[in-house]
Amino acid sequence: MRAIMNKISKTILSLTLTSAAATLAAQEPSAVNGDASAGAQTYYVYGCYGCHGYSGYGRKDLNNTGSAILASEDVFRAFMRGRADVAPLLPVTDMPNYPANSLSDAQVSDLYAYIRSMPKDVPETGDIETFQKILQAAERPYQP
Repeated sequence: MRAIMNKISKTILSLTLTSAAATLAAQEPSAVNGDASAGAQTYYVYGCYGCHGYSGYGRKDLNNTGSAILASEDVFRAFMRGRADVAPLLPVTDMPNYPANSLSDAQVSDLYAYIRSMPKDVPETGDIETFQKILQAAERPYQP
């Protein structure tokens, strides 16, 4: 039963976000209303850098992804809230849930402002030999 509920929750959230993405894909990102410096504090206090890196590039990039989730503050807030309020036990991503009692609307606005203020250029890593070796090693199967 839990597997069925998980699948239903994922499908509903996926359809909702896909619909929002289709609607917002051609639009320019909305205006930013929050305080980016306060959003930076929230970003670090909540540990967002653990997955998204210190500049928006990490295991889960925030910059230059074309994600509809960042197209407007309202969609961003719905993503943060919907996962926590609709399916808190069955999340469809690895990202933690942030209900309103954990992250206020003002903090979400500030966080959105900070993310949107991040530079939109991924650092060049092709000529860093040690980094390339690490990436190659990470692609090999683990052998204890």
